[in-house]
Amino acid sequence: MNEITKVILDNEMDLILAHKQSMKLAELAGLSLGAQTTFATAVSEVSRNAIGTGNAACITLHVSDKKEKLKFITAVLEDKRKDFSEAKDEGYKYAKRLVQNISATTDGGTNRIEMHYRLPMHFRVDDILVEKWRTILNTDPDISPYEEIKRKNLQLIEMADRLRNSEQQYRTLTDSLPIMIFSMTTEGIITYANQWLFEYSGETVEEINNNKWKNIVHPDDFGTAWDNMAAAVVKPVGVITPESRLKHAATGEYRWHTGVMIAMKDDAGVVNSWNTFMVDIHAQKLIEDTLKDNRQLKEIHAELEEKIDLLNKSNHQLEQFAYVASHDLQEPLRKISFYSDFLNKKYGPAMPEEATFFFNNLINSTERMKALIQDVLAYSTVRKDVVGPVSLDDVLSETLQDLEISIKEKKAEIEINELPVIDGNARQLKQLFENLVSNSLKFSRPGIIPVISISATVTEDNVMLSFKDNGIGFEDQYISRMFDLFQRLHTRDKYAGTGIGLAICKKIADLHNGSISANGVPNGGATFQVTLPLYQNHVR
Repeated sequence: MNEITKVILDNEMDLILAHKQSMKLAELAGLSLGAQTTFATAVSEVSRNAIGTGNAACITLHVSDKKEKLKFITAVLEDKRKDFSEAKDEGYKYAKRLVQNISATTDGGTNRIEMHYRLPMHFRVDDILVEKWRTILNTDPDISPYEEIKRKNLQLIEMADRLRNSEQQYRTLTDSLPIMIFSMTTEGIITYANQWLFEYSGETVEEINNNKWKNIVHPDDFGTAWDNMAAAVVKPVGVITPESRLKHAATGEYRWHTGVMIAMKDDAGVVNSWNTFMVDIHAQKLIEDTLKDNRQLKEIHAELEEKIDLLNKSNHQLEQFAYVASHDLQEPLRKISFYSDFLNKKYGPAMPEEATFFFNNLINSTERMKALIQDVLAYSTVRKDVVGPVSLDDVLSETLQDLEISIKEKKAEIEINELPVIDGNARQLKQLFENLVSNSLKFSRPGIIPVISISATVTEDNVMLSFKDNGIGFEDQYISRMFDLFQRLHTRDKYAGTGIGLAICKKIADLHNGSISANGVPNGGATFQVTLPLYQNHVR
């Protein structure tokens, strides 16, 4: 079905609005005046007992999809009344006499009443008609001030929900990067930090703000770091490239880091905050010190070359990430900022208190996200981490719990075989499982229930994990690049994502001395195979 419009049922005015919109939809569908009245009356009757109950009631109007043989206009009421009963609800019983094709279900505490009104056999539905009806029902020039405020309020709420989802996605993205990403005021007070800052320093944002970085920055570098930032505020510059030694909480070792501090300025050009990205360059520093002193060159030469190679690869990935951050990631926020400014100027004085609250939250969240993703210039690989015995059955169980909502929405079927215990890092392995299962859910075929099969083949030294689905698949020509950073096989308007998920999976497999491969058939599903050692460093 194609959704045309929605009405939130808070009071009697909303009941009138639902009746009016139902009449209009029936009129657009070419029904007679009597049929229009019948359909709208049925909508009013089932809605009457749901309004003003605080049970999140709403009416959604639909029209059949063009592929459906029989065409209907449909009204769907959803609410959370605990006392609803078909047999006792007078409005439902009355509506049933008006509209024969009516049904009621209750699932998870949500009541759902569907009313279908048959359209003539010759009636045709296409995308242009659906969009035209949406425009008419959602931009009617003859609506009342109440209806206009109600509509704009709903738009603001939907925009706020989308922004919260977007903010969570970007937080997840920055938390997956083993580089320090944080925002702070000109006084050095952190307002945002990703998970890696906490994992490296062992301190929370509050603790770092209280001790002013004294427990983290090396004493010999502390004064210089603050002097450079203070000078940049007095004589504004766009970017500072700090370099200092930071204490690793787990080892107590001070490791060299470099980064970028990007000045955020107000309209007058005054710096009011900094976005900062710090990456470990300890290996590079070791190279410089070794070349200067000419000590132990032979012993560490091989190790340094490996670290230089990893650093060069990381720098290349950082450039790719910076490009995406400065272009693709900012575009949605520009649109939200534009529409927020438009709504504020045109409808701000007429907004109710609740709408103003959501609108202010929307603006604040947008500004935070703009400050966070603007000029993201650093990205590094997933690091080696503590390993130990990990039950892959437990990892899979936690993964399926986290993805429970998506699995239910897709009505996906998960087929599971027994998985072994291996040496590894539980957090990273869970991320690998979650990315692969999420991919299968995301790239499922429309109209076909996703079936995801997860199995393991164990040999003497290794386990080969298989993640098989019946989704849209892919062509073999894409295999060579699908595990590269920010590579996408589909446009964003078809499938959301940043192109980083499979790259992270490959890094996790590499860090576990394993490998990952894939094969697929267009519209015939895909299989991802992850091979991991049972034991790390041959310790049994």
